[in-house]
Amino acid sequence: MTQQGHAVREVVVGVDGSDEARRALTWALCEARLRGTAVRAVTVWVGHRPPDDADGADRSGSVARFEADAVAGMRADADAAARATGTTAVPVVPEVRYGHPARTLIEVAGADGLLVVGSRGLGGLHGRLVGSVGQQCAQYADGPVVVVRGDSPAAGADAGGRVVVGVDGSADSVTAARFAAAEARLRGAQLHVVHGWIDTVSGYGGPLWAVPDTTLQEEAGATLQQSLRAAGLDRPGDLRVRAEAVQGVELDVLVDVAGGADLLVVGSRGRSGWAGLLLGSVGLHCVTAAPCPVAVVR
Repeated sequence: MTQQGHAVREVVVGVDGSDEARRALTWALCEARLRGTAVRAVTVWVGHRPPDDADGADRSGSVARFEADAVAGMRADADAAARATGTTAVPVVPEVRYGHPARTLIEVAGADGLLVVGSRGLGGLHGRLVGSVGQQCAQYADGPVVVVRGDSPAAGADAGGRVVVGVDGSADSVTAARFAAAEARLRGAQLHVVHGWIDTVSGYGGPLWAVPDTTLQEEAGATLQQSLRAAGLDRPGDLRVRAEAVQGVELDVLVDVAGGADLLVVGSRGRSGWAGLLLGSVGLHCVTAAPCPVAVVR
């Protein structure tokens, strides 16, 4: 795959025995099959020692048993997911690590791995829609991160569905559009490019007649076309592309349009969002509210 398509060394998935992690593992297996690569399933025990080694004593036997049990659990989950999705040929490498979960997963994935996490794992903050690990990975990872949301993450993974990407003219959104195009090609899916726009004058910066609505709509169309050109999607090719400018707040527009999609792709930070955040408000809203898996592309 070309660099613009984000060549992936391997698919790295964080697992912890939760249902959300199993869905993430299922999605990772389907993605790895499409990409022709392996899955590295990683469980991270918080801290620097396994649970039976809390006092630092030499308990190599108990440590080995703990790790063997963890690996066996990962293999069992992977085997079950592979049988259910027909991905038994995908190599799975289970791995046990110790340390900070999000930091460790980001380190394992690196810049050339695709990191996959569940929407909320056992170690997450239970009062939140997205666990702290998933949110931190989406915020700080060096490469693309997929937060698996929805009840059936593997549905349509190679069934010719739809991949949605939000664009706003920023460099991040152009990168996201290229990644989304590669994902759509892998699936034989339609690429749905969406630009959300609102009347930023009426009711906030001036009277209703300050800027004609047609002008704002024309500007939105121009931004959409500019994004398509920058991503190389404005020419006929092997990809079915649907592009539209939709009136509404961008974060709400993307979540609405993503209904029934295989994947929603967003840039790590668009023109909006706070300068101090690596993940803008639109991306953060999508990973907490979208009805399907969300890819955050740096």
